[in-house]
Amino acid sequence: MDFQDRRLILVSNAEPFIHRWEGNEIVSKKLAGGLTTALDPLIRKFGGTWIAWGRGEADFEVLDSNRKVKMPEEENSYELKRIHLSEEEVEGFYLGFSNELLWPIFHSFPERSSLGNYQSSEQKWEIYRDVNQKYANGTMEEFKEGDLIWVHDYHLTLVPKIIRGECPDANIAFFWHIPWPSWEIFGNLPWRKEIMDGLLNSNFIGFHTSALKDNFLSCAEKIGKKVKYDDSIVKADGGPTKVSSVPLGIDYDRFSSLAAKKSVQEEAQKLKRSIPAKKIILGVDRLDYTKGIPQRLRAFELFLEEYPEFQGEVTLVQRIPPSRTSAKEYKSTLKKINRIIGEINGKFEKTEWTPIKSFHRFLPEQKQLIPYYIAADIALVTPLIDGMNLISKEWIASTNDGVLILSEFTGAAEELKEAIHVNPYNTREVVKGIEKALRMDEKERKTRLKKLKRRISEKDLEWWRQKFMKSWLEGN
Repeated sequence: MDFQDRRLILVSNAEPFIHRWEGNEIVSKKLAGGLTTALDPLIRKFGGTWIAWGRGEADFEVLDSNRKVKMPEEENSYELKRIHLSEEEVEGFYLGFSNELLWPIFHSFPERSSLGNYQSSEQKWEIYRDVNQKYANGTMEEFKEGDLIWVHDYHLTLVPKIIRGECPDANIAFFWHIPWPSWEIFGNLPWRKEIMDGLLNSNFIGFHTSALKDNFLSCAEKIGKKVKYDDSIVKADGGPTKVSSVPLGIDYDRFSSLAAKKSVQEEAQKLKRSIPAKKIILGVDRLDYTKGIPQRLRAFELFLEEYPEFQGEVTLVQRIPPSRTSAKEYKSTLKKINRIIGEINGKFEKTEWTPIKSFHRFLPEQKQLIPYYIAADIALVTPLIDGMNLISKEWIASTNDGVLILSEFTGAAEELKEAIHVNPYNTREVVKGIEKALRMDEKERKTRLKKLKRRISEKDLEWWRQKFMKSWLEGN
């Protein structure tokens, strides 16, 4: 049976739409984000149910007796089922265990995790486990024989095993959106076995890159599972699990067609005129310590020192939309970033030129970034680690001229070979990358960009969806 003939149940922490009050009316708002942007077109096309945490102020005002609402409103193409989380659950499951503990561990920053406080971590683990049970219960309420269950990301590692216990014949896939570290880091988790057992009750697990897949297989073996490396299959109590790398793409045609619109081009030109510099370097990152923004700023500072001829000629435009603003780690990161920007601007600023312009305002629609992509001569994408990084791909699809400088520690680096690859921890290497990009002749820029465009247009969002579903259902 083709997957197009099967009903799909998506399970994720993030929801595709929120509902909120505007005056006396409730309106829906589409949420931007790599996960929801990737999955919304799929479930619109084939129908089914999306199960997610309802966090909008009016989310539960619009639900029927089964906690569901048909979305999007103009199409009613699928059902959105919302999971309610109490304040204690948000604190323990989402902010606490998922983002203060799992996020830093899986991004290879164990020193930033809350692991050291065992009693607190154990309490958060219990809440994490209970919330995963909530998601699994919500999924099993919807499940019918023949349905496909697709679970997403680190918030929900226990869901596959819980479902398998009640529905042994369920066909379950899991896509892991963030990095998977080496055993030396993953092995620090007191709950490593529970997390691995939870995931290995999936029929199929997908990662962005072969390196992340290999890390996972190695960890599974270290924990005592039988691994067939040639076939990327793990044999565990839940049966065999196929593991594969399927790099997430973007909707290339959407970005390139939006970028070609006259109104968008005019907005890009307006943006360029507002920045008195011959060249614009662009950084776009959520506020997160994994994005390496302080390191990038220091590299730009060293660049201006070592190549003074570019002072007054080049401006770094850094967009930092807010993220998890209640978390202590993120507040301290923002404070550090603002201090460094102030230092650099104070050091180099001239009458009509500011070295760094930073923007913290959240752009409600993803397409509002496109004028920035077009205006930029260089995209400086240097996270310290990233499972994929879609900003690099969005920039390629939107621009007609420019150079991409890309951290070698992103999943995207495995595909985007024509970018200038740099080690974000090596400040001098980033400086050399900026200089190389600024001095690159038009012919080389165009040649590199053409190859990058071809690759991401071929392996776009639709390619990813089809590749994942085909890999999942082969042999199942």
